[in-house]
Amino acid sequence: MIKRVSGEQWLAFGIILLGLFMASQLQDISNDAGYAGVGPRFFPSLVITGLIVAGGALLMQRRHRNGPDTVLSDGENDAEQLEAEEDANRGEADWRMFAIASGSLIAHMALIGLIGFTLAGTLLCFGVCRALETRRPLLDLVLSFLLALGLFHLFKWLGLNLPALITGGVL
Repeated sequence: MIKRVSGEQWLAFGIILLGLFMASQLQDISNDAGYAGVGPRFFPSLVITGLIVAGGALLMQRRHRNGPDTVLSDGENDAEQLEAEEDANRGEADWRMFAIASGSLIAHMALIGLIGFTLAGTLLCFGVCRALETRRPLLDLVLSFLLALGLFHLFKWLGLNLPALITGGVL
């Protein structure tokens, strides 16, 4: 019996391939301008490592859940039954949540040059909170701002220049 590759497995393979592609492009980043021991390849390397590890974890999770070799003895009816059970356990996709989170990311990328890292990051974090339907929007907004502001100053301390709302300012 031929085993069917699930959507989760395709997603895992895609994430791993994306990480490997990014790793192949990493050499194109000049390593000459290092900042206090942290070079320009450091953060992309973290992202690449995270992608490959996440893809591998997704593959392992899928394998662990179904067993290493799920072979059905009674033929096609069992395969259809197993697929129906997986679909029932998976639930429906929440496209509204996906649209809000994706829109927040796109807005962040479009606005970062205009309103600076801190405010664009605040919009991104707050948008993800809204997509996840958290119960305290005011607290989410304050914490999103504080997180983005903290990251801005961390990057500034590391010597990385991020777009600011006011040139030379703290935002």
